[in-house]
Amino acid sequence: MTRAPAAYRCILCVILVLAVAACRRPTGEIQVVDLIREFDRAEKRPPEGSHITSYSAGGADRPSLLVPVPSRVIWPLPLPQRGRFRAFVAIDGRGNPAAAIRLRVGISDHRIDEGLAQQTITAAQPGWVAVGADLSAYAGFKWSLFYRPDRVTWRLVLSADLIEEGGAAVWGSPEIVTDAPAAKAYVARRQHAR
Repeated sequence: MTRAPAAYRCILCVILVLAVAACRRPTGEIQVVDLIREFDRAEKRPPEGSHITSYSAGGADRPSLLVPVPSRVIWPLPLPQRGRFRAFVAIDGRGNPAAAIRLRVGISDHRIDEGLAQQTITAAQPGWVAVGADLSAYAGFKWSLFYRPDRVTWRLVLSADLIEEGGAAVWGSPEIVTDAPAAKAYVARRQHAR
């Protein structure tokens, strides 16, 4: 007779612990790197033609990088735990509705280049197109004697490749985001490195 109330209390305690744990889980993402603010530190290929602007697509204005096609913009930086790259892309077709480009996000450690995401867009597409890439494999503790991603200055690479003639690539609001605990640790790590 006493087993049923004890089992009921045990189940109730487990549900309560899970509910409290769910409430404490951080929600939302925090920007830890604004790539537009870091643009002066970036390596640009070709060195001329890329600039910061405010660009409007589909009625939405965003701070943006306007880059020639083909091009690469490379930021050397450490990455946060549970990090994620996100941006909005568009094409400045300059009156050429047939213009098409492929935009790619990659990561490099000077030895290998790894593609993370790509998006093909045309001048006929209205508005911004969201692009995202998971960066969590490049930061934090890993069970390895040799792979220590927190000690690496990674090279985040944004590339624009020509498919059809005409136009420039637009990277709107490019940023790296993470959760609150990882953001706090990342800011402290970057300040310590300076």
